Amino acid sequence: MGRSRSLAAVVAVAAVALATAPAAFATGPIQSGLGKPVAVTTLKPGVTLTQYKVIVLDAGILRTQRIYKVAWTIGNAHLTLDSAALGTYYPDDFSVRLNQIRGWAGSTSPVGLTAAINGDFFADSYMHSGAGRPSGLLVHDRSVLSFGWGGPAVGYLPGGDMIMGRPQAVPALIKLPNSKTATVGAFNGLSSRGVAIHGDQVAAYVVAGATVTVPTGYVGYVLPSTDLRTMLHGAKAGYRYVSGSNMSETVAGFRFEDPAAAYRTVSVPTSMPVACPTGTCAAGTLLTVPAEGVVVLAKAGGIAATGLSIKAAAGGALSMATDNVGWEAVDDVMGGKPQLVNNGVAIAARPTFVDPWQWDNPHWRPAVVKTAAGQGWLVVAGGNNGVGIESTTWAKMLFLIGA
Repeated sequence: MGRSRSLAAVVAVAAVALATAPAAFATGPIQSGLGKPVAVTTLKPGVTLTQYKVIVLDAGILRTQRIYKVAWTIGNAHLTLDSAALGTYYPDDFSVRLNQIRGWAGSTSPVGLTAAINGDFFADSYMHSGAGRPSGLLVHDRSVLSFGWGGPAVGYLPGGDMIMGRPQAVPALIKLPNSKTATVGAFNGLSSRGVAIHGDQVAAYVVAGATVTVPTGYVGYVLPSTDLRTMLHGAKAGYRYVSGSNMSETVAGFRFEDPAAAYRTVSVPTSMPVACPTGTCAAGTLLTVPAEGVVVLAKAGGIAATGLSIKAAAGGALSMATDNVGWEAVDDVMGGKPQLVNNGVAIAARPTFVDPWQWDNPHWRPAVVKTAAGQGWLVVAGGNNGVGIESTTWAKMLFLIGA
């Protein structure tokens, strides 16, 4: 496991309301300093930064720590939260060039940027010097930048809201007749990562108004639904389905799956365009992507084409797995850090995906917080010369200040 450096940032573009200042506590790791903030600053209308200077008992040592808390009230329509790569993104191994927030903000100049914190743990990239592979799921604008390998995550919803869980990006399976399934193998082309779609896959063309000529060896379909357009986009190899071609394939269309959330499907209708009265469009047919739909291509004679043609000829609809309940409105996800407070309880045990160096050493600590009072926070704590606190101490501190 690598060190915690700059990989991803969560960005508050606008926010509302100051969180209530926490009371002083005589017990717990915070010994003094919570009763009176050092400063309260309005960064922008509705965006407030509160600073505290506290004395913390950390592993038997008294440390002076500063807490910086950006707070807003969840539900403000002017608020946007994002996850972003802080450096050059390398899709071949899902790594990100290590960069500081300052450098990222200066080079990209995000409009309305109010506050940002570092996100993920990572492992060094073997393919790109100076880059790291995030340990958790990283999604920006419904595009999967890193699939990760561990840890909980936070998904960002409209109005500064959040959902926390353990989501994964998994292929969105399309159910076909005869107990067969298909996956989306490519968007706006016939291949992903240089690999052409297989017979149990479709290529989805999602840009409204674009024209597509069905190539030789393929058939086309017009689906009057935007569900394939709005699913998670990415590209990852190594999937195999016995209900499909039962061979390793690269998938480009994904959904959020959280073990704590309910499974969800959507109905995707087929159609019979004028140019294709049977619903199946032969090679050479010129198709236009509808404003409220997609054009898909499949290999002629393949599993996907056979199933789609059966449905289209009957005017039927397809069933497709989609984001689990609660995750369907999430555009951005930041994962890989441990959850430290759950339903008002501070977590003390080190997760297996976090090594002791990360957990036990007195580092500066960031957190994204959703409070029971309906507020969201970006909060950071640390001391001089980079000396912070242990993770267990940070969890208890978050509980004390209202997480």
